[in-house]
Amino acid sequence: MGARWARCAALALVCCACAAAPAGPSPAPSSAPVSCDPLLLKRTPPLPQNVREYEAAVVQTARALSELVEQGAADEARAAALARAAARAPLHPPPAAVALGAPQLHLGILYIAEPPRLIVFQQNNSATLQQFWRTLASAWNASLVLWSNAWYSCEGNPGWWGGTAAARGAGPARAAAAIFRRIPALPCEETMNEWLGGPPLCDPVTTDCEAFPSENRDQKLGYHCKCSSGHWHASGGDWISRSTLSEIGRMNCTPCGLGSNPAACLADAYRASLLAANLAGMLLCLVIGFIIFKKRKCKAVAMGMWTVLEVVLLGAMLMYASAASQYISIARWRCVAGAWLRELGFVACYGSVVLRLWVLLAEFRTRKAHRWTPRDSEVLRIVAAMVLGAACYLSAFTATTACDEDAGGGCARAAWHHVTAAAELLLLVAGLRIAHAARNANVPFQERGWLATALWAEGLCGAAWRVAALAGAAPERSALAAAARAHLSAGAALACVLAPRLWHGYRARSLAQEVSRRGPAEGFGAEGEEEPTSEEVRAELKRLYVQLEILRNQTLRRDNPHISKRRGGRKPPHRRFSLQKKGSREKVRICGIYRMRTELEHPHAP
Repeated sequence: MGARWARCAALALVCCACAAAPAGPSPAPSSAPVSCDPLLLKRTPPLPQNVREYEAAVVQTARALSELVEQGAADEARAAALARAAARAPLHPPPAAVALGAPQLHLGILYIAEPPRLIVFQQNNSATLQQFWRTLASAWNASLVLWSNAWYSCEGNPGWWGGTAAARGAGPARAAAAIFRRIPALPCEETMNEWLGGPPLCDPVTTDCEAFPSENRDQKLGYHCKCSSGHWHASGGDWISRSTLSEIGRMNCTPCGLGSNPAACLADAYRASLLAANLAGMLLCLVIGFIIFKKRKCKAVAMGMWTVLEVVLLGAMLMYASAASQYISIARWRCVAGAWLRELGFVACYGSVVLRLWVLLAEFRTRKAHRWTPRDSEVLRIVAAMVLGAACYLSAFTATTACDEDAGGGCARAAWHHVTAAAELLLLVAGLRIAHAARNANVPFQERGWLATALWAEGLCGAAWRVAALAGAAPERSALAAAARAHLSAGAALACVLAPRLWHGYRARSLAQEVSRRGPAEGFGAEGEEEPTSEEVRAELKRLYVQLEILRNQTLRRDNPHISKRRGGRKPPHRRFSLQKKGSREKVRICGIYRMRTELEHPHAP
């Protein structure tokens, strides 16, 4: 413990020396102003899109220096070679500088990439380099990776700098590393007002202001402004420079709404239309779900397991909600909510479709009298297990993929999305395999074909989106791509799973209404004959019922696998689908039917 406190005290002395020691040899004159003290901002700058790659690179560099210190091979030459290697790391934006430090060895170097320059702490600790050394020292007592605030430095090419630092190792082998990057422009804040020549001529509520290094020798910083999202200005929606603002005066933007400029608010209208389309899809799912519940006892709905149909609708609504979550302002919550809603909705919707195909296959393959058919409760338990597994996967996704607020509007790592898409395709392939196995099944409403069509459509869309993600149009990063993906996925499920059943129910109701409107008189005799009497109608109905009874008995006995081919068709009494033997009761019934038919056809026969 005492050694640790000694190292901390030594590092504190180094930091104090950084601020108090006299400047080293005077550098060559540059184009920057003579008086150029660093300007440290109060806000953390926007993090890069590949924030995790930056953190991994700085941790690896610190660990490599710690290993050199532990082996006793750390010196300025090896540390400089390690800094140059870290500066060539394939990061975007590329590292502009790398700093390494081991205070117990009095080792501290800073390598600036452009122009290439190696600075040793003991030889150059000027005020312009003070923030570089402070960023390196900030991570000494921290176990996590730290991000520094931005600052303006005149070292090399004047501009904004930002860095990340980490320390690894324990005891005498502990070492620190920092990777710095250049930032083209930063949001304006009060700390910059002195360098900007006064407060910017922009309304901080309705405009966005950015400060950048100025090419003017007399003015260190310049700025430009534009309207914030949801606002418009008569000068347009592009950046307006400082010189233009000095002519037109203070810039105040007007919220988009009634009386706004359509061209200036086109982007907001476009976003509003996409959000309205997603909310309309969610409302459609709710309406159809209410209809399914109300008609759950109808033949078209009851034969398709109405509870499973409700789960399909719930999954489709969650997929629409995943597209609507792209309009959440906080990037971290937008990333997490989009992933959870999309995957839970997909598993609930297309998992139910696959299980419905499995039920059809089970019914088709059962040839015995004791037929086994999966019940609704069993299917719902399997769907719940699939959703629980997806929730566990998404929990790991949320814990390991830390989506930052400034990570480009989406999650930092795309590998999770590729793995998730591969799992979705595997589920669809399993469903298509089941649909192929049940291709010879006689299913009402052509249900097997429609379910297979939904799986094919979603599979093609999923493969297409993965190809688009490689081109930079990933659905998890674009509101338009997310909306299109949700409408294709949920629309295919709604059109192929529910539309045939709803159309059958509507068609049956229309035919019943047509028959009731025409009346029974239109079915008798030729055109021009007078209306039949009630006795004639009763006789015609009796004749129709007799014919239906005869046809029903013939159909039951024709190629029925539940009736034995032995004479009499005798079956044990416990068989549910078997018929009793043709005994006296059956003969009396059949003879009575034939006698009634003969009397109706020949009423005056002897």
